[in-house]
Amino acid sequence: MHDLRHLAATISITAGVPLTGVSKTLRHATLSITANIYGHLTTQAARDAVDTIDRALTTADQPAPTPIRLPHPRTPGTHASRIPRQRATDKDPTQKAS
Repeated sequence: MHDLRHLAATISITAGVPLTGVSKTLRHATLSITANIYGHLTTQAARDAVDTIDRALTTADQPAPTPIRLPHPRTPGTHASRIPRQRATDKDPTQKAS
């Protein structure tokens, strides 16, 4: 049963159904649950949409533009630390303020 549910979500997203609609159909508690599970599909859907628009706008007498490279989705481990770094000072802490 779970595989059929996953298949239905995959087909829906690749067919262009908005993620909010898929999330409600699957009865996920939050949209982020759906995005975390199926986010890789939305990235591919976005790339396909850009390619479709590019083909529609490119005419035979114009050269094709340089393809746009979309970044790969980041995983939680690839985010930079949000802890601010301590700034170095030029003053020697042993010197008195002037």
